[in-house]
Amino acid sequence: MMINALIALLLFIAPPQAKTNKAPLHEPKIINHLLSWGYTAVDHPRKIEAIIIHSSYNALTADSFSVAGVLKEYKEYGVSPHYIIARNGTIYRLVRDRDIAYQAGKSRLPNGTTNVNAVSLGIEIVNTPHDSPTAAQYKSLASLVAWLESKYPVKYVLGHKDIAPGRKTDPWNFNWKEFDRLVKEQKRSK
Repeated sequence: MMINALIALLLFIAPPQAKTNKAPLHEPKIINHLLSWGYTAVDHPRKIEAIIIHSSYNALTADSFSVAGVLKEYKEYGVSPHYIIARNGTIYRLVRDRDIAYQAGKSRLPNGTTNVNAVSLGIEIVNTPHDSPTAAQYKSLASLVAWLESKYPVKYVLGHKDIAPGRKTDPWNFNWKEFDRLVKEQKRSK
């Protein structure tokens, strides 16, 4: 009887940890290129429930696909996503996941959340409205999203146009079926 009471007391004081069904995936190759603008630093973990996919290009010079040109534009506007994926599939981390990047603007998630920046991660694909993402970008994006979904309780993976209809049109020329297929493939190959 005393042992049962002791076990009950121990379970009350330190309940067992809930097991998760998600096994963490391996982090894809990411180059850190942390910026000094376009975000609010946060000193504690935050709830991440959405991943927002964007498109942007360099409108300042003839090289529309210049990552450096895109970053120069971001700096002028004081914005930044968490990640940007170059045409060759290189993934750059611009803002730490725990920080709030200024990437969603005035927007709303399907559940009604309006402060989308606070609960989301933004991923930019370097692409113009007249081009489509490259195969390398789709592959990198799928591995990045699958990895992020294994780390955070993500409910939504949406395009910028899905959370800001009438205001935004990106990601441009995006093949959601191909992207979904690649994400599922990444999760199966863990």
